[in-house]
Amino acid sequence: MPKIKVKDVMEKKFFKVSSKETYENARRMALLNRAKQLVVVDGNDVVGVLTERDFLKEAMGKEKVSKVMTADLPHLTEEFTVNEAARIMLDHKISCLPIFNNESEVVGIITETDLVKDLADEKRKEPELSPERLAIYLAMTNDRQKENHWLEEGVNASLRAAITQVGETGEKLPIKFRESVIVAAIARGVITEDLHEKIAVSIAARDVYAQLNLINPGLGGGFKVAIVRGDRLIVVSAFGRCGHALVNGPKTIAIGYSVI
Repeated sequence: MPKIKVKDVMEKKFFKVSSKETYENARRMALLNRAKQLVVVDGNDVVGVLTERDFLKEAMGKEKVSKVMTADLPHLTEEFTVNEAARIMLDHKISCLPIFNNESEVVGIITETDLVKDLADEKRKEPELSPERLAIYLAMTNDRQKENHWLEEGVNASLRAAITQVGETGEKLPIKFRESVIVAAIARGVITEDLHEKIAVSIAARDVYAQLNLINPGLGGGFKVAIVRGDRLIVVSAFGRCGHALVNGPKTIAIGYSVI
């Protein structure tokens, strides 16, 4: 899963205050701009920050910002990951940091709130889409919109996928099943006409049929089948009914694999 970078979550709108300014005026600036933090500068150099904690300090109104600010800040660039930023802020016990670009120009600000929110979002994300998961989702989905969604998700995860329907009597089902799967895989670019690739798909399809035949030996069936190609792996999944009473019989999911 790609790591979230600081530049993706930082606050790009921020306010600066001179280190020579008075604490009273800095606090007034923060209130007028509804800013909870201020970046402190001395000329063109960033020398500190005024955080919410700093604004709660007991300070005389005429005290200089340089006497109240949080100084000696670690240098954090926009290319750092959220996890790295969280570790640095925790180690230095700092609730806010300015963010710099490669030219050492301040381009944003990040707070504990930003990090907590985005680390939580990162943890809530779906696990990486595997060929097995995609094959099962596609085989069991009977809604065209959802089907297109999972096909797009497969593309985003660098997975190639194809879908087909197979229905046949018990005697012809094993041959028809493998033929349909291979044809669909070639037609959708999951595999090429290469013999090795076709054999790999055939093995995965045979594995699926063996599972179905174990449940209802020698009986026909009707299935929706998904074929997914991952990194050196072919996955075939079939979902449907098998047996004499196809209309009322229970639906079965089966999945087969083959290295390619």
